[in-house]
Amino acid sequence: MNSTLDKSGTRPSRTTAPKSPKSRTRKPLARNIDYFLFAVLMTGMATLGIGAGLILQTASTEHPGQTGLSAAKTQAADAEKPVAVPMRGVWSNDPVDLSNPQAPVSVKKCRANGVSLIIISGGVASSRRAVTRHGVSDFVRETGAAAGLNGTFFANASLNGTDNLLIGPSLCGDEAQAVVGPFDKRPALKGRPLVLMSPTHTKIVPYDPAAMDNDFQMRYQMPEVSDAFLGGVWLVHDGAAVDDKRLASFHVKDANDFRRRAFFALLPDGRPALGATDCSVSSRELARALATAKIREAVLLDSGFSTSLVFGNQVLVSGHSTRSIPSRPVPHAILLFGNTTTAQTPVAPLGSSGALKS
Repeated sequence: MNSTLDKSGTRPSRTTAPKSPKSRTRKPLARNIDYFLFAVLMTGMATLGIGAGLILQTASTEHPGQTGLSAAKTQAADAEKPVAVPMRGVWSNDPVDLSNPQAPVSVKKCRANGVSLIIISGGVASSRRAVTRHGVSDFVRETGAAAGLNGTFFANASLNGTDNLLIGPSLCGDEAQAVVGPFDKRPALKGRPLVLMSPTHTKIVPYDPAAMDNDFQMRYQMPEVSDAFLGGVWLVHDGAAVDDKRLASFHVKDANDFRRRAFFALLPDGRPALGATDCSVSSRELARALATAKIREAVLLDSGFSTSLVFGNQVLVSGHSTRSIPSRPVPHAILLFGNTTTAQTPVAPLGSSGALKS
């Protein structure tokens, strides 16, 4: 079921003007010009990098005998190979920014600390929002994605609700601008994980409701951002599981209720991952299990009867104990696009330590 937000405080304003605490003494126009020029510069650099890669690839394909181009292509590929980021296992407030190696999409299963986990990783992560609520299988089928998972928390927790209003600002891969709503400035949201995605990077930053609830600030955080959503709890950060005090700071009232849980994760080499538990657990137990499984970052998504993990046409986890009973329709889903590994073996065993194998 959808987690509820702390109802204290007055109804927030829908004003989305960006704020920057570092520039209080600067005039708003100058500050905005600084941000604009920064965003244009970063976007231009990314565009040039992509263009150079395409030119190199085309030249190498059309003239296979030119060994110089082939060698340059090989060197570029070697430079882009994913490298596992060392995990300190100590919580900090630092944001995370990892390159996406765009590996083949694969499914693995493990049991860590008594918690059964199913995790789909690889490919490129993106998100979609429906005008009304749909099953995750519908999102996967309509987009041609390799896999999908129910998305983040939605504002209307009613089982009969049909709207698509989410808690926190969001941007989907088929949208031109971020969508903001009346919940985005609630002080209780401060510190929740804001997930920013592009085909080449994934970034997670602590959310500031006073400054980040607009499209401009999202692009300032990541100029090439294609998707964004606000998670409920930062379950694992830098390899460390959330503790009870920090868990309470996210103001997710049912975080420790026992239910099937859904999460978005990053593996140590930067692969995005969609995961769910095949059993009912609390967020505290889930965080400890994910840390044991050597997950680099993990963010809690809407759980309970909303939990739905889909691989192709297979429902791997449902919000019900019986997978044939569909999970409740949701307005938002996170998807993985890319080539998949052999579908005849959708789950693979893990090592005795419970850590995911590469």
